[in-house]
Amino acid sequence: MKGRIVHEDSNTRIWLQEFKQPGEHTELLENLKISQEFNMRPRGLMEYYGKDLIAYKKEQMANEKRNDFLRTFSHYMTDHLEDDCPPSWKECPASFWEELIFAYLPHYTKITPKKNYSETFLLQLRKFVRWLDKRKDTAFLSLVDGYISDGTPILKKCEGLLNYLFLKDFPRFHHSDWDLEEDQKRWEESLEKYRTTIDGMFQVSAFADECVILKDLNTHHTYLTKSLPVNKLSTKTIITGTIGQKSHELVWDWLATINVFPQKGEKYIRRPN
Repeated sequence: MKGRIVHEDSNTRIWLQEFKQPGEHTELLENLKISQEFNMRPRGLMEYYGKDLIAYKKEQMANEKRNDFLRTFSHYMTDHLEDDCPPSWKECPASFWEELIFAYLPHYTKITPKKNYSETFLLQLRKFVRWLDKRKDTAFLSLVDGYISDGTPILKKCEGLLNYLFLKDFPRFHHSDWDLEEDQKRWEESLEKYRTTIDGMFQVSAFADECVILKDLNTHHTYLTKSLPVNKLSTKTIITGTIGQKSHELVWDWLATINVFPQKGEKYIRRPN
């Protein structure tokens, strides 16, 4: 008996799963149902990590923090790494965990009222790695603990800056009556005041009084900018977003924020072409 699992993307792929024992088909359907609770793509059911993530979920089915963690972690495996995912847990290099913590997590950090998304994720990650070491006889906890200890302060700072800049542009984001279209329209109208706008990935290079010198990591051009909070930045900060320059002005304005990364994540950041 054979079952069919469809992995949907721009090029749809199909896996054929052969069922050799009675009940395997029922088990697959049950696992599919559980995996949908944390939005794992069907391809995860065909990979080694899928069964472990489902097993971890089963131990505390009603734990929403665990569910949120699995939603993020499974996305890292199936969508972010996709075909570059390591072939087994034991073959996950240090860079697998480093990229997860210093590049992936900042990229997908959510704007929350408590501003503790990164801290909550890292706490859940530590619990998962401890569980994984016991289940699969791996030895990742010491390594991951080191990354978490080193990364927590800077990641909290990155999250704080992201929240500050985003809420500066969209102050009613957490209000129940927030109107996204209205805020988007207001922001787009404000761009009309600028002669030039640039979308880019910028590293804080230096400070000049109340201004910040940003270096575009793609073009290596530098820009003297204002509208950024000097006291919340360091030269280890990378920001993706938009800057704009008005006619007859030398200084650029910071206009919009997409993500904030620590410098340690730069080598893993996937730059736009």
